[in-house]
Amino acid sequence: MTRPLAVGQGDRGSTTVTAVIVFPAVGVLFLVLAQTVMVSVARDVALSAAEEGLRVARAREGGAAQGRSAALEFARAEPILRSPSVALSGTTTIAVQVSGSAPSILPGLDFAVTRTVRGPRERFTMPDQP
Repeated sequence: MTRPLAVGQGDRGSTTVTAVIVFPAVGVLFLVLAQTVMVSVARDVALSAAEEGLRVARAREGGAAQGRSAALEFARAEPILRSPSVALSGTTTIAVQVSGSAPSILPGLDFAVTRTVRGPRERFTMPDQP
């Protein structure tokens, strides 16, 4: 005949089992959160680099080469955007596209980042001209 268990005796080891289940789940959630932040920051850097390239390219003395150079310089200054590349197109409406990738914490995943901005080229007119 077995004796009935006293209160608390049947719970032996339950803390260890709980820890074995909860800690890896919390660790994975932390890694996913950190990865999400890294991708978000890389997108922000790509957008800011594209805006800088557009600002330079659309100016009166600016051009495609200067805009591309400004965007690439901005993107390379921030290490969170890896392998940045810049594409610039248009004459009256200028489009600047900055691409790269975000660093990956999670193995086997690649996070491509691309941001594009567009804006009209600045042009100066006389008051009697349209």
